Amino acid sequence: MALPTRTSGAGVELIKSFEGFRARATRLPDGSWIVGFGHTAGAREGLRVTRADAELVLRHHDLKPIEDLIGQRVLTPLTQNEFDALVSFAFNIGPQAFLESNVLALLNSGERLQAAEGMTAWRKAQVDDEVRVVDALVRRRAAEKALFLEHPSGRIPVPGALLRPQYDPGAALAMSRERAVVIEARTEDGRISAAPPRPASETAPQAAARAVSERMSKLLGEEPETGRSAEGAAPGVPTADEITRAVSALAEPDGAGEDHPDNNIIEARQIPAAPPRQPDEPAPQRVPPAAHEGKREILRPPALPPSRSNGMNGDISVMRWLPYALLSGLGLWGVFEGVRRTVAPSVQRFPGSAGEAYVGPLLAFGSALLSVLAIYYLYRAITRQD
Repeated sequence: MALPTRTSGAGVELIKSFEGFRARATRLPDGSWIVGFGHTAGAREGLRVTRADAELVLRHHDLKPIEDLIGQRVLTPLTQNEFDALVSFAFNIGPQAFLESNVLALLNSGERLQAAEGMTAWRKAQVDDEVRVVDALVRRRAAEKALFLEHPSGRIPVPGALLRPQYDPGAALAMSRERAVVIEARTEDGRISAAPPRPASETAPQAAARAVSERMSKLLGEEPETGRSAEGAAPGVPTADEITRAVSALAEPDGAGEDHPDNNIIEARQIPAAPPRQPDEPAPQRVPPAAHEGKREILRPPALPPSRSNGMNGDISVMRWLPYALLSGLGLWGVFEGVRRTVAPSVQRFPGSAGEAYVGPLLAFGSALLSVLAIYYLYRAITRQD
């Protein structure tokens, strides 16, 4: 497999999509200028370029040193997709940072998957005088990693029924919980700043509550868009607003700007008493009174099931793990006793046959085996894996 020397069209398009196009030279915060698709070497004030010229400069001027660097420093054969991904990665972080990164070291040692994972670490930048995770860099690293791992002969079909993926706790621990910042590039002055939060009409919990209320309205035969008042609703049935407040309280108990009911309670309206009937008025047909008429009905949301953490269950039965605990303790005692019998002086041993010399080692070995098995099944019993 020969080493590619030029970036393919797919690699150039990947770089162009993330670098962005600037038809007019823009001043950067450090005083330099940028124009076209990330070109800085020949950029100056007042310079204008077309998209076609900017692509020529990118292909034959800006990417050429990066391609030569990868051809000289990467010692392992590369596919075209791997070469394109490395060119985009090195062009973004800079040649010196690429030479000092673990991506190059892992790649030269033959660890291709680890090298691809190493690209993910380069996702931070200085925004508003603070080093933060940038969403655009996260997306670019993901695209470069996907291109790097793309097999030249196409994707290998591996159905889930054949190889069912398993959860990897090590990969989950390596994930950072730091929230990425959305940036915006101001092309007029070349400054990069965090984008202001967009004014949202509703938060995620409120959107979920609205969806639940609409679903409940359809089930109850109500139409929220008709603007029907609370007096015209069915007696004893909570309104969509009350359902929305209850769901918001469940999803956002500490939210501001709205007084949520205590203990996430939905309180149904009190059924109004019927007006007195005139003597000459015919008796209306009336539904038989329910048991809760004239009272205030309290509807509570269903209790959530007890949560688990790390596979441990809080209500483990004692008889489930107690026998294994006793056997493990007995095994540890046997190991100690066997070692003591083995290393004890001969004068302390009881007189007997010559075969008693093997009692200590056999007792220690058997007890160690018993202890290992008991501890294994004790762990399975506690974590409820069997």
